[in-house]
Formats: sequence, structure tokens, C-alpha cells
Amino acid sequence: KFVRLVGCRLERFKELRKDVFNFKCPICGDSKKKKSKCRGYLYSKDNKGNYRCFNCGAGMSLGTFLQTIDNDLYLGYKFEVI
Repeated sequence: KFVRLVGCRLERFKELRKDVFNFKCPICGDSKKKKSKCRGYLYSKDNKGNYRCFNCGAGMSLGTFLQTIDNDLYLGYKFEVI
């Protein structure tokens, strides 16, 4: 639910398959040379959401990612999940 809500704030956001989403990394912005590169991924592992960028190497839990992108959405996530 929260991945889809934050998806509208992420550039080139798309669902690759169940529980795997791809978009431009909001931390590093991905490639400066090729605008179509999307190396940021949200995925589920062991029933926990994770974020990973294969450009800058950023990696964090879904909660920390939401807190970085949109604190209000993070508070809703924290209220529902924790």
C-alpha cells in the first residue's frame, strides 16, 4: 500500500513484478548522461520492504526510505505497521 502511495512521487516508477518496483533513485538521481536509467528498487525480502540503488549503493528499510522521501507518509506507515 505505502509503496504505491510513494510511487507517485518517484520519477519513472513502475512495477516489474509482484513486490518489485523500479524507478530513478531519488538520492543520487541515477545517470546524468542517460535520463532513462532507473536503478532504484523497492522489493520484499523475508516479508520486509527494502530499498536498494545499484548506482550509488544506498540501501535501507522501507520505513527509512519513506522517512527520507515523505515524512507524513512515513508517520502513516509507522502507525499502521508498528
